Amino acid sequence: MTLILTWLFPFGICMGADSAISYSSYVTEPSGRKRRRILTGAVKILQIPKIKAGISYWGEGNIGSETTDVWLSDFVFSNKDRYNNIHDFANLLQNELRELVPELTEPEDSLEYRYGKRGFHLAGFVEHEGKPTPTLYHIHNGQSETTKGINPRIINANYDLPPERVLKHFSQHQSPYVRNGEFLLYAVLFDNLLKAFRQLGDLLRKVHETPFVFPDKTKFSDPLEAYSEFVRFWIRLVRDTYALSNLPEIIGGDISVLSIFPTGENKFSTSP
Repeated sequence: MTLILTWLFPFGICMGADSAISYSSYVTEPSGRKRRRILTGAVKILQIPKIKAGISYWGEGNIGSETTDVWLSDFVFSNKDRYNNIHDFANLLQNELRELVPELTEPEDSLEYRYGKRGFHLAGFVEHEGKPTPTLYHIHNGQSETTKGINPRIINANYDLPPERVLKHFSQHQSPYVRNGEFLLYAVLFDNLLKAFRQLGDLLRKVHETPFVFPDKTKFSDPLEAYSEFVRFWIRLVRDTYALSNLPEIIGGDISVLSIFPTGENKFSTSP
């Protein structure tokens, strides 16, 4: 499994992911207990220079006989002549995966049917009303929260955040984002820690008349760099919580972050 986060801002896009990958095969421990194979070192975020976009993935760790990261890297670069924009890429990927990924067979009341078993965040900039505007496709099986009339048992290129929806969020001072993978622990930590930060801010104002700012953008060269580290912080927090708990380390390894600017320039980094 994994944890991937994609945030959209007026000044850029941040994509973050851990590097653990789970396989459908199992290892038998000396005790006789079977556990799922979990390895680290997977590349879960890829740059797509031709269309000034990036893509990350969650879910099952293989497509056919190849690991998902190897398959996806080959898909991006071997199909460069077949896509010219983010919409072309999304539909091309959808159609290719429909040929390779079996339909879901789980019942309609199952988690697999609701959320799906694999997916991809495809984010980049498109020209909208004369300006580069961030946008995002979520290509996955399972039910869609944004697209009606799909067949949840197959892979669908769901246009979760088209420019119009993104700009509406921006006008309300919101930064839309998408989270996928094993996100339950992340959701609990995120909601409660932000509340704690607000409480800390209230206390600091009373005691020192000092606001609490997180992230503090003045420490970075630009806002996008600050929020890239913000994304890295959350994934690292979840990863380290798994490592210190009795939960299987299905989120682990190094953390990668890709930042994409409205100009199409990008920065990619990986760190422990």
